[in-house]
Amino acid sequence: MSVNISIKNAIKRYGQNTIIPDLSIEIKEGEFFTLLGPSGCGKTTLLRMIAGFNSIEGGDFFFNEKRINDMEPSKRNIGMVFQNYAIFPHLTVFDNVAFGLKNRKMDKDTIQKSVNEMLDTMQISEYADRMPERLSGGRGNGLL
Repeated sequence: MSVNISIKNAIKRYGQNTIIPDLSIEIKEGEFFTLLGPSGCGKTTLLRMIAGFNSIEGGDFFFNEKRINDMEPSKRNIGMVFQNYAIFPHLTVFDNVAFGLKNRKMDKDTIQKSVNEMLDTMQISEYADRMPERLSGGRGNGLL
């Protein structure tokens, strides 16, 4: 499904640092768009804001004129390849492992059983309810 993406007056800050000061862009359906800039200028941050993985301090984000600022990431129908980890930071370890199974509309019992087996195999069952940010680097890599 193609969409028009419209961003109006986007702002992103980390502490005192304003990473995205006041960005407005419109990307029309079927249009080729390239996001270029030096390292650290906010390219990935902007993409994470669009996908719903980073908070939006200011501005409005729209898909086909529907405001998505408060829409759950899973409802945005966005694919994103992460620079470092293919881990969803807003989901628990269990939900990260279950993500693909849920998208395939598997029943809850099958998902529960499959995920628990995988967590046991990976020896990370005790971390099932933790958020990825609370894992050591090695444990986080185990989710990949």
